[in-house]
Amino acid sequence: MNNQQSQLQELAEIIQAFTAVSDSTVTALVNQQAVSTSGSETTSQPIMLSEELHEVFPLHPSGRRLPVFACDMSTVHVADTLHGSIWAVRCSVVVRTFNGLSAATVGPLIYMVSPMTVEDLASVLHNLLGCDAKIYPNMPTAPKIISNLFEKVIQLHLASRLGGGILLLDGSLISGPLDSPPEVVERIVNIAKESGQGVAAFSKTTTLTLYGRSACSIVGRCKPPYVVRVPLEPSGPWRVRDGSVYIAHLSGQLYPFRVDVAAKTSDTSLLNDLLSSDTMVYGYPETLILAHHLAKLSRLDVLSIRSALGHATGLKFVDAPDIRSSLFTPVSTG
Repeated sequence: MNNQQSQLQELAEIIQAFTAVSDSTVTALVNQQAVSTSGSETTSQPIMLSEELHEVFPLHPSGRRLPVFACDMSTVHVADTLHGSIWAVRCSVVVRTFNGLSAATVGPLIYMVSPMTVEDLASVLHNLLGCDAKIYPNMPTAPKIISNLFEKVIQLHLASRLGGGILLLDGSLISGPLDSPPEVVERIVNIAKESGQGVAAFSKTTTLTLYGRSACSIVGRCKPPYVVRVPLEPSGPWRVRDGSVYIAHLSGQLYPFRVDVAAKTSDTSLLNDLLSSDTMVYGYPETLILAHHLAKLSRLDVLSIRSALGHATGLKFVDAPDIRSSLFTPVSTG
């Protein structure tokens, strides 16, 4: 009980450090007006794979049941104001042990991104991560980078508490972009190896391509479960920290996924332990699916955030003008 209380206290201190800055970013919104937005997803450039021969590794459940820790994050664009854009982030953690499942969420935490606040937000997250990054994101990419850095803070906190288990992450272990400082990703991986068996990061989509096709089209000449190792180009701008990239076929029925693995012993040993410790739903770990659902910020969450901001600051929300609706709806519905 004392150990659990200590962990909760550490997590509370992390959240307080971030909210001390994020709350201050919305104080300028008192009695202002905000334009509601629907948000949009950003796209990434394809990453070419090496044309070396791909290695195929059959997998077999090890029979060892280990704790599985899954972490995911969701961010949403709440509204735009004259001072900046309002965003919210929520992280979730799902733990599967011998006794069943447990889960926790952190957030939603609300912050405003503007030229006046982005440096303070990035700085507090860099301090929590213990990195010396001095490059701050530009405005178009700042919300995504800040949310991903916050997720790294939760991942780092979780990595030291595996108790011999496996850490599952949503995404990849590639380091180099502003939201994945190399020293932070390396620290997460090393700590996860010390306190557990290592890390496996699953990607539902991938920009890895081979001959113009998605890397997930690569198959091996054996029955699932198996993984295919896919080496990245050595000249690529970013690399996986202390690990390897695979296309994982963990279910006989659909779907292949990219999975980056950094293990204490061997990658196949970690994956074999995972097959015995978690349920695979169409080849994807169930704990990560649950973490995704808990972290997801829905339309109802956005409306609740707007209502809370309105009550706290007097902020008034108006709908963004829709040019297509204004021009064409009267004709198309007449």
